Amino acid sequence: MNKETTIIIGCDQTEILTDIVGLIKKIPDFLVNIITVSRISDLLNISKSIHPALLVFNFRSNQIAINNFNQFVNKPETPILCITKNFDSDFDSLNSKNIIFTFPIENMTNKTHFTSLIHSIFLLKNQTVHSNTKSLASQTIEKDLLNSDRNMSRYVLELDQKIEVLHTVKERIKTLCPTVDTTTRLELLSIVNAIKTSAYDTKLWDDFKLYFEKTNPNFLFVLAERHPKLTTKDLKYCCYLKMNMSNDDIRSLLGINQESVRTHKYRLKKKMRLQKDLDLYTYLKAI
Repeated sequence: MNKETTIIIGCDQTEILTDIVGLIKKIPDFLVNIITVSRISDLLNISKSIHPALLVFNFRSNQIAINNFNQFVNKPETPILCITKNFDSDFDSLNSKNIIFTFPIENMTNKTHFTSLIHSIFLLKNQTVHSNTKSLASQTIEKDLLNSDRNMSRYVLELDQKIEVLHTVKERIKTLCPTVDTTTRLELLSIVNAIKTSAYDTKLWDDFKLYFEKTNPNFLFVLAERHPKLTTKDLKYCCYLKMNMSNDDIRSLLGINQESVRTHKYRLKKKMRLQKDLDLYTYLKAI
């Protein structure tokens, strides 16, 4: 262990306290900052202000020390090593709230057993911290991916809404054309053509792919390589499924009804030559 570790030792017997400190200092490759106290009240005050890696108790009543620690400090994640005596028959500190280890005081003469126990406690603690860190990292990644999918879905829907507005304006202009003079009609038709160009501009698809591939790298490349017969519309549909879009969203984006969504999904599976019992959504999520 190359990181300095703080251990608080609470012991009301000077001779035993000296023995405990001496044993801990002899643990190889173990950088430790040892704080010793002889009263439970001092142990509680110090434990409140710092985060010790381990507490070692050797009081006349370890149970009272644990009860006070839980009541006034409340750091159940801190492991406690209790050095027990022969007369600790009422010792019932092994509960679900604390991480408790015990070591009989009569075995203190076996220095190897005592130091091995402390070493094992820290190995276990480090593994737990590492596991929790990985878990938090995984959660963060999943959250970021979920937010990316949501942002992308919002982007696609907003883009589709803008295209719908352009179509509405185009249709409105076409209805006005017969009611105006020739010069104005030519100008309006020019606007209609510009709207058509913008609405069906392939750059929109290119922009979407660029955005999509930031969070799903190589998805379209692998999909197209596996299934070269897929059209641009097919690829879009696959992207929407990859983004967890609902059937209603896809229906709106592709301008088709619910039945057509199901039909398109069936034809897509057939074109991709997937097994009937293989879910398309599951297949795409795995790419």
